[in-house]
Amino acid sequence: MDGTVPEICATHEDPMGALARGDIPAIILRQQYEQSECGRLVARFYERDLVDGLPKPGEAIPEKPEFERVDIGTSLGNLGPDRTAFFASAEATLELHTTLFEGLTDPVKLLYDNLTLVSPGKTAVTAREPNGRIYGPAIFRCHMPHFGYPPHIDSVRQREKRTDYAVHRFETQLAGILSLQPPERSEGACDSILYECAWSEELDRLLKMKWTGKKLDMSGGFNRPAFDQYVALTGIRSHRVILQPGDMYFFNTERLHEVPQFTGHRTRIVEACFFGYSKDDPEIFVWS
Repeated sequence: MDGTVPEICATHEDPMGALARGDIPAIILRQQYEQSECGRLVARFYERDLVDGLPKPGEAIPEKPEFERVDIGTSLGNLGPDRTAFFASAEATLELHTTLFEGLTDPVKLLYDNLTLVSPGKTAVTAREPNGRIYGPAIFRCHMPHFGYPPHIDSVRQREKRTDYAVHRFETQLAGILSLQPPERSEGACDSILYECAWSEELDRLLKMKWTGKKLDMSGGFNRPAFDQYVALTGIRSHRVILQPGDMYFFNTERLHEVPQFTGHRTRIVEACFFGYSKDDPEIFVWS
């Protein structure tokens, strides 16, 4: 589903509900953030030394970078095992956001506003615990060339089983992405591939993936031929997403998705978040 918010809402009475059910692969909103502001926000990351180690624009990038990405913000995936560290980081992220977007359109508010608009009867809010502790509201990920993520899911319920966090209660986990700086693309390249395929233990074994509690462990080796054969035999459909600066999209992270490797001399920078959605809950909990 690709278009403006009014176009998408006119096409479907409940776009986010359709995405949560798996009726549609994605909701793509084009040119939601001004391209000039994308550049200014990325420049601010450098001005404030928030991307330590990331090559500056125009600097050469090694063919084999030593690190995968730089994150600006709080990650439940990385810090979840240590609740104290996670919520301390979330507080620091919230403090950073009080000044980070001065003079710019707030990209986090923009993401929440659009999420609310395509979710009739619901309101997107930053996730919180019953005791009032607030999660990180969103994260900025700066990806280096030559890295990618093979087909996988993200789910605090199905994979990470984070029963000690309030976001575990939601029926479905989804994600939002705002493209700030796309990478240089070779012909036929894309930003992500979404598969019309829900996760299962059988498929997990086929992919040889496991969750270590901190990150997705691919040390067993991703079996690409086996996966491609599985896709061909079962007729799983896939959808390729290509983004320009300022484009935003939402997708279901409990369905297989892939971020292909890219090459070139420019990092890929996005704003990202996860969010929990339940049919009968008036709130959508957003976190990073």
